[in-house]
Amino acid sequence: MPNTPPISTRIEHLVAAESSAGLLYRDVELPFNQELQITRHVMSFTEEEGNGASSTSGVESPAIEAGLSPFVPESYDLILSSLSLHWSNDLPGVLTQINRLLKPDSPFLGAMLGGDTLYELRTSLQLAEQERRGGLSPHVSPLADVRDVGGLLQRAGFSMLTVDVDDIIVDYPDTFALMADLQAMGESSAILGREMGAIGRDVLMANEAIYRELHGNDDGTIPATFRTIYMIGWHPATKEPQPLARGSGQINLKDVLEQK
Repeated sequence: MPNTPPISTRIEHLVAAESSAGLLYRDVELPFNQELQITRHVMSFTEEEGNGASSTSGVESPAIEAGLSPFVPESYDLILSSLSLHWSNDLPGVLTQINRLLKPDSPFLGAMLGGDTLYELRTSLQLAEQERRGGLSPHVSPLADVRDVGGLLQRAGFSMLTVDVDDIIVDYPDTFALMADLQAMGESSAILGREMGAIGRDVLMANEAIYRELHGNDDGTIPATFRTIYMIGWHPATKEPQPLARGSGQINLKDVLEQK
């Protein structure tokens, strides 16, 4: 095995951006901070929603002109996003701004929750509310489907796209432990149109019974599915590989498949 230096030695400068100051500075005392040159930036609402790099007229924002924001167009070699994009109110706008910040031939790597995430909880809670309250109340923000992500990346101007999906199933002893875990993860409902206040005990008890009946495991636990969508997109560059012209292939795919 080749002896390669740690990745930290190859990172000149890391910008960590987050709207929550508490989360951003949570691990500031850990030893790895001494091995990297890190700038922490608490994002404003406009930056988080994809308007931090420029205004709608294309004029640079006052924060950039004053040197207060690290989000300068075509200034990043790599942008990473881990399980936060599903909170964005304007996902196409955020992806467009991410692409604008990258240097040519530089990648964006992201992971977000989407698709059928927590479908077990969503279906059982809907049935419980319909049974006990005679109607439904929204509890989960709209989630992008894996089929939509490729189109959003292409619309944002990325090239050489890669999109993949992984279902992670976690078993819980009951729905109350699941909901407590979601709250600890910061994934509680934040929909403006939701019914305010805690969910009624009668609904929660009905949800527990319905969840176990529809989705329960044989060992008495309940499964919760977290669908993670992974995406890679590159800022276009003149030197990037280009697809061959249609009809220029020399190998018939049918012949290759018949050999297996």
